[in-house]
Amino acid sequence: MATASSDVWEVLSTARTIRRFTDEPVDDTTLTRCLEAATWAPSGANAQAWRFIVLRSPEQRSAVADAARHVLEVIEPVYGMTRPTDQETDLVARNNRATYELHDRAAEFTSILFAQKRFPTASELLLGGSIFPAIQNFLLAARAQGLGACLTSWASHGGEKILRDAVGVPNDWMLGGHVVVGWPKGRHGRLRRRPLAHAVNLDHWDEPADHVLATRTTH
Repeated sequence: MATASSDVWEVLSTARTIRRFTDEPVDDTTLTRCLEAATWAPSGANAQAWRFIVLRSPEQRSAVADAARHVLEVIEPVYGMTRPTDQETDLVARNNRATYELHDRAAEFTSILFAQKRFPTASELLLGGSIFPAIQNFLLAARAQGLGACLTSWASHGGEKILRDAVGVPNDWMLGGHVVVGWPKGRHGRLRRRPLAHAVNLDHWDEPADHVLATRTTH
């Protein structure tokens, strides 16, 4: 069951990627709150040079499904993915089953294409610093309202041209990301992450930050 939360720490620590959704559509009010939250993100020079395209017409959902099929062909060999049998129940099989279900049902869901204006002096990585916070705000707002969301790679690889052409994205705009959103099957759960010490160092590359991290609190 989808559970909303206004506790920022709970939202941050349970905003896991959701790939399995119910058939219930996302209402406009809930979706609009997510989109508004995306506009609250910081952007370079506060230019707000972004565009969020909601894809939900039958024609656009068909294009999304086409992009998903092309991208699946790319990622299967990269990740060594195969469609699991009903008898496979280990963690890898469960994760793969959810991924295949998302691709199989791609035409059924509302999704958002995030685009960022190109500037001649900025690399794509630098421009990502303007569009990625907007995407993250959208994901967190979705979680706060009990929605599930998945940031896909369907606007990359062979899927980019399909979605660019379907939407009519000008050449001077880059596709920053694509998010599927819906009401989750099951519930949000605590994220599993490596220990904090694995990611944090103090002053130098290999210098542990143990005495700094010892003061952290658990939320």
